[in-house]
Amino acid sequence: MKEKEKVLKEKARRQGLGIKWKMIGMIVPIVVIALLAVTIISTNKAGTAIDSVTSNYVNAEIEKNVTDIDANLESVRSTAENLSVFVSATYSAMPINGFQDVFGDMVLNSDLITGAGIWFEPYAYIGDENYAQEEYVGPYWYEDGDSIVEDWSYSNAEYNYFNQEYYLNAKAMTSLDAVITDPYYDPSSGTIMASCSAPIFDADGNYIGCVTCDLTLDIIAELVSSIKIGNSGMAQMISSNGTYIYCNETEKYENGENILNDDTAIKDVAQAFISNESGVEKFADGSMKFNAYYSTVPDVNWKLIVVMLQSEVEEAVNNIKSLMYVVGVVSVLLVIVIIYFVATAIAKTITEVNRFANELAAGDFTVNEMKTKRSDELGAMSKALNDMYKSNKNIIGNISNESGNINDSASTLGAMSEELAAEFSKIQSNMVSVNDAMMSTGAATEEVSASVQEVNTSVEDLARETETAGREVANIKQRAADIGAKSKAAHDSAIQIAEERREELETAASKAEVVNEIANLANSISDIASQINLLSLNASIEAARAGDAGKGFAVVAQEINKLATETDSAVMQIQETIDSVQEAFSDLSAGSNKLLEFLTETVTPDYDNFIEVGRQYGEDAELFANLSSKIEEMTDSIKASMNEVNKAVQNIAESTQETASSSADVTDSVNSVSDAVESVADLATKQQVTASNLSDIVSNFKLN
Repeated sequence: MKEKEKVLKEKARRQGLGIKWKMIGMIVPIVVIALLAVTIISTNKAGTAIDSVTSNYVNAEIEKNVTDIDANLESVRSTAENLSVFVSATYSAMPINGFQDVFGDMVLNSDLITGAGIWFEPYAYIGDENYAQEEYVGPYWYEDGDSIVEDWSYSNAEYNYFNQEYYLNAKAMTSLDAVITDPYYDPSSGTIMASCSAPIFDADGNYIGCVTCDLTLDIIAELVSSIKIGNSGMAQMISSNGTYIYCNETEKYENGENILNDDTAIKDVAQAFISNESGVEKFADGSMKFNAYYSTVPDVNWKLIVVMLQSEVEEAVNNIKSLMYVVGVVSVLLVIVIIYFVATAIAKTITEVNRFANELAAGDFTVNEMKTKRSDELGAMSKALNDMYKSNKNIIGNISNESGNINDSASTLGAMSEELAAEFSKIQSNMVSVNDAMMSTGAATEEVSASVQEVNTSVEDLARETETAGREVANIKQRAADIGAKSKAAHDSAIQIAEERREELETAASKAEVVNEIANLANSISDIASQINLLSLNASIEAARAGDAGKGFAVVAQEINKLATETDSAVMQIQETIDSVQEAFSDLSAGSNKLLEFLTETVTPDYDNFIEVGRQYGEDAELFANLSSKIEEMTDSIKASMNEVNKAVQNIAESTQETASSSADVTDSVNSVSDAVESVADLATKQQVTASNLSDIVSNFKLN
């Protein structure tokens, strides 16, 4: 036993590393890579999540303060709009001191508004006669301690409030809406200020001026300065063009500096603040990196910016990364240790299984069964090997005992197979002769069947042609009837048309008498014209005798003579036209009479001939229909007779085919049995060889 173990160990050494080290070599790198990947991915995801949470938190704080700032600005806009409505309703009747009471109370009661004014269009204010026909009417009230001061120093051409930004903003409005200018630093008050202006419209909707409310941004600056996020997050605010409203360096917003010209690195991202509504920008100032979060105040387009150190934002991410890397390293070490012990246990079991399998492969069935306590796949494999060991040991023992009996049986079976093969050879020869005779009979029957089928096909073709001829005869008969009916209708129509044209011609002849009457009237007119002509000649003679007194009458006589001449000429043209009409009517009457003679003497007899031809055509079609019917009956009779013959031939063919098939089946069975007998003989010979080989093989196994 010890020698075998030494041999197995030497064999394993020659083969290289064992399964334990192979498992460790394959699994450990995969697990290490997977854990590192999980660590890196988890760290990146955590960093992204924390960065997102930080951004959301900062943006939420900015939006909250933007909302507060917008609420303060909205209160100023609302106040300016209310004052505009008040002035619009009262400017035509209220004196200036009445406005002072309203505007002064508003300034004293507001924390944001430090001054307010009314700025009228030239000559628009008519409520106070002291200011009638004044081009500049712009009273301004501001707070001085607990009192209100009225200031008129801006109502002049030198200041010219018509060109100021607040006035132009209001004048550009088409409806009541307040506009706040960009903030500016007021040196007199030392504060950041902005002006809110609202247009004033009269009852007809015409622009008559504006109301302004100047607001100090100290409260907004104080609100911005109070924004603290984390340890480094500081807030600042710029106007829409980038001018500082508030930052942690007072001189910058007091001097009205622009963030685009800042002396720090924030100017690199300043254009993004001005161009975009909100977002986050990153910039570096030397070795320090910053995140700048920003958002926009509605309507005024001011930007609230919070700048934080990037290291503070990334601090939590770096802490998580460090923790994840430590956890990852510890996890890798634990996994390596666990894999080592698991691989050692698996390798030990596999080595024992390998040893047992090698002994069985060497043919040694005298060894003891393996002992195992594992319940996993390796335990199941060990039990399976034990079962195989017991089963194969029994099988090999039985083979050894029965191999001699198989050899004797094979010898006897071989002799019997040779005798059966000889008898089946004789049966096979006889069945071949029978099968040849039946095949000849079947061929003859098939030829008869084919001839009958051809005759039957010809009869069917004749029947189809007869049926087609019958249908055509029916169509011919119908067409003959149609020709007769149409010819009769045309005959009647021709006679009717001839009668109608004859009546119309007679009517036209009677109407032609009117032309003769016109000729008579023309002759009468010609006679009258001749008499008038003679009368005018006599009048001319009498006028000549009268001398100067008859000159006028002579002119009339000449005109009458002229009219008579023209009348005579017209009558001659009428007579010529009447002659032409009478000649044309005579030609038309002659042509119509010839057309009527053609209809009655030529067309009507032709239609009679057509009617007779149609009738004869129908009788011929009837004759052909009778002949087709008789041929169809004869083809049906022939077809029935040929079908009976075909059935008889088919029965003979089927009987012959069945006999031939049965003969072939018998022949095939004989051949199969003969082949089986030969196979049995061969099998008997092979069994003798197999029995001998089994005896040799079994002798190689150790069973006792």
